[in-house]
Amino acid sequence: MSVTRTLRTAALAALLATGALAAAAPQASALGEGSIRIEGGQIVDDGAAVDVTVAVSCPAGDVRAVLVRAIQGVTGSMDAAGPQLPMVTCTGEPQDVVVRLAAAPYVVGVSAFQPGTAYVTAWLSGAATDNDVFEEIELV
Repeated sequence: MSVTRTLRTAALAALLATGALAAAAPQASALGEGSIRIEGGQIVDDGAAVDVTVAVSCPAGDVRAVLVRAIQGVTGSMDAAGPQLPMVTCTGEPQDVVVRLAAAPYVVGVSAFQPGTAYVTAWLSGAATDNDVFEEIELV
């Protein structure tokens, strides 16, 4: 078999495999467009948790999952909030969603969230664009 024919066969096989994968993958655009934006964070329960507010926008009637995770360095260690996955029924207009994240592991007086910088990741399921963000925010 010639090199040209081998390359042509390999290229055709790759093209067919890519097409099969694309056809099998769920299409985010089937749910429509959507976006998520981190609005801010509020310390609650003496630092045992933080409420993160995100603004979600997606077509009316869609039901989407929102994933939020926050991390803050405290007293030389890292406090990570366990991810929460609330479901949101979209209204077609931007709407605020508040997600409460518990500090993990939590030790009273040692690993509580403190006022200051935290790093937050937020993700909206099913959105074709703008579906995940990472921001540095100030907890108050």
